[in-house]
Amino acid sequence: MILKAPDVPEITAAVGRLAAAGIPVVTLVTDLPASARLAYVGIDNRAAGATAAYLMSQWLGDRPGHVLTSLSSGFFRNEEEREMGFRSVMRAGHPRRTLVEITEGQGLDATQYDLVRDALERDPEICAVYSIGGGNNATLRAFQDLGRECAVFIAHDLDEDNTRLLREHRLSAVLHHDLRQDMREACHLVMRAHGALPPAGPTLPSAIQVVTPYNMPAGATG
Repeated sequence: MILKAPDVPEITAAVGRLAAAGIPVVTLVTDLPASARLAYVGIDNRAAGATAAYLMSQWLGDRPGHVLTSLSSGFFRNEEEREMGFRSVMRAGHPRRTLVEITEGQGLDATQYDLVRDALERDPEICAVYSIGGGNNATLRAFQDLGRECAVFIAHDLDEDNTRLLREHRLSAVLHHDLRQDMREACHLVMRAHGALPPAGPTLPSAIQVVTPYNMPAGATG
């Protein structure tokens, strides 16, 4: 089984039952490190968050203002690790810059819009966004409806919406990785567990690509 799931006790227990039944489980994109999963395939999410913080710090420089961090849910370990990596690097470089967190938007535009608009109305100093959990159309619409500038906007994954927004220069950068390659690696791990492929070395984290409007991968659509 190839699994993307929240890191909660019920999921960990279910993975244990699968492993006990001889069914290998590979976690994809977000990990369940306390479970009996066979391996994790995806990026180093803490490093991805740190990369986002580095880019944010370079682009904002000494400009005053607060940064909005947006998670879809507090139960996905990948989002939690990205936020931790981002926060640690931002605090080290800019200890006085405030980070404002919103969560539980679930990547849905309607929910995300309300959360972002409420945050912007409460904090007139928010001028940048690190979007960990999606809903970026709604986030930008909230800034626009309130007449607010988003000076830097860093997001994850080149899905259809983010590809279009990046082409339109409405996103500053997207942190991306090759999901097709991740899926191939996950399938190979399952096949090796069943003896269909020879053993291989340890699984390494996927490469983190920093994509701007000027280095879009071939085949990106939007």
